[in-house]
Amino acid sequence: MTSARHTPPSRRWLLPPRPDGHRLPAHLSAPAVQLLLSRGIGDGATLERFLDPPDVPYPADTLPGVDAALPRLATAVRSRETVAVFGDFDVDGITGAAILCETLQRLGARVIPYLPDPVAEGHGMTPLAVERLVSQGASLIVTVDSGVSNSAEVALAKQKGTEVVITDHHVPPPQLPDAVAIVNPRMTGNQYPFPELCGAGIAYKLSAALLSYLGQPDDPTLLELAALGTIADLVPLRDENRHIVRRGLEMLPFTTRPGLRALLRRVNLANHPIRAEHVSFQIAPRLNSSGRMAHPETSLNLLLTADEREGERLTTQLEQYNSRRRDLTARSCDIAIEQVTASSPLPAIIITYDEAYTPGINGLIAGRLTELFNRPSIALARADADHLVASARSAGDFSLINAISQCDDLLVRYGGHQAAAGFTVRNEHYNDVANRLTGIANAQIGLFGSEPSLEIHAEGTLDELLSPAMAELCARLEPFGKDNPVPRYLTRGVRVTNAGYVGANGQHLKLQVSGGGRSIDALAWNHPGDWGGYEAADLVFQLAADRYRGERRPYLRIDDLRPAV
Repeated sequence: MTSARHTPPSRRWLLPPRPDGHRLPAHLSAPAVQLLLSRGIGDGATLERFLDPPDVPYPADTLPGVDAALPRLATAVRSRETVAVFGDFDVDGITGAAILCETLQRLGARVIPYLPDPVAEGHGMTPLAVERLVSQGASLIVTVDSGVSNSAEVALAKQKGTEVVITDHHVPPPQLPDAVAIVNPRMTGNQYPFPELCGAGIAYKLSAALLSYLGQPDDPTLLELAALGTIADLVPLRDENRHIVRRGLEMLPFTTRPGLRALLRRVNLANHPIRAEHVSFQIAPRLNSSGRMAHPETSLNLLLTADEREGERLTTQLEQYNSRRRDLTARSCDIAIEQVTASSPLPAIIITYDEAYTPGINGLIAGRLTELFNRPSIALARADADHLVASARSAGDFSLINAISQCDDLLVRYGGHQAAAGFTVRNEHYNDVANRLTGIANAQIGLFGSEPSLEIHAEGTLDELLSPAMAELCARLEPFGKDNPVPRYLTRGVRVTNAGYVGANGQHLKLQVSGGGRSIDALAWNHPGDWGGYEAADLVFQLAADRYRGERRPYLRIDDLRPAV
């Protein structure tokens, strides 16, 4: 499939802070100082706290709700009750569900895993799901990454004699469900030192607390799953999240889970060090693909299987889903970008719909539009004959959930947070919702800039940016993710010694550049159109690497380039 090339809007370069006015170690180079200042680290003590947060991990039994959850869970496993684990269809919800399923099964409970259908059910509990789990004999439902907004569904379960323990990391509403326990670090009055855990992180903490409560040894391999969910859910990779991800990634290459081993082999990461970016770009998309293209149970089964053959079969299934997802996303993004570029001026909020879109890739379309045009974006797809389902991504400080909640009288359901949200709307209300959201965005357009921007964390020569000292600092700063982004560098005036387009459809620009006695390849993935043929260029890039015949080869992954001034 050949994807059309679209020239994106120009991006404003946000230059790094000046390397002065700090109290960092004197031996650090100017680019190294800039890199640290760009993430709010201006002195040696702050640097040490960031690299090795004190008192981490925090005691699991200090999480709000854990003290009420443990006795009920202990009763369930001692009595061999049937416990339903109700997860979610993204990587966070899938890995969190796997953590609790493994733990409860190990302790003796009969476990029913349940992940909602992304289209028919959406996020959170539904009355139909409750009815189904009660009919299967569940005397206890434990939620993961959901439930804190499901008062009606919890009441229905209680009416039918089934109790509920909620684990969630979303902001609780004013009216809380009448659950046995709500394990959530965002509860009012919370004293837990770090409220930014994701659903899988909370599931891990609860599992660790339960094992300790019952006098069982800890299971550190659960950190493999917690790390995947933490990276994929884009929570800040600081403090306890940094600890979870670092330890989980250290263990992941040695996992004994057959499904994960098969998946790592498929993406050529078996027996190799695994970084957060490998999870973001190779592992998480495959785990997400089953929910986008079919049902997320394939990914959960992959994490839970104890059978090597089944692990290989499920990995092959995920690979097929992911391939279809890539093709469909590319075609749909082309359609969406053409719609946007055909309209002038650029609207305050981008709202796009096409019959080619599917609910599973709405979020990818919206994310791509926000990245290209620096506007909050909403992509809608047909859910059934009467309804459209939407996914939204924000730009700047514009709060999607605040805007969408102002349309609640027109929506079937909605949910999310500031940066990402979704809703379902009946066909006849679509135009009214679009008009209302446009009015809200018009009034708040100052919350996002007039043009896309590119944040640069350090500037220097190729020798400075690719030096061993800089590589050592970056290794200490890993894992990279939200609030600790992969370093993005600017180097000026590099000489372009070779250039051409590569890839199956000639869609990637490949350069060879040199400066200061160093020569290196540089790639701009899916580069639009003719690149300009510059003899010398200013490059904004991230340092990446691929493997060739077992050797790791570094290259520059180009984010933007301009002719050298």
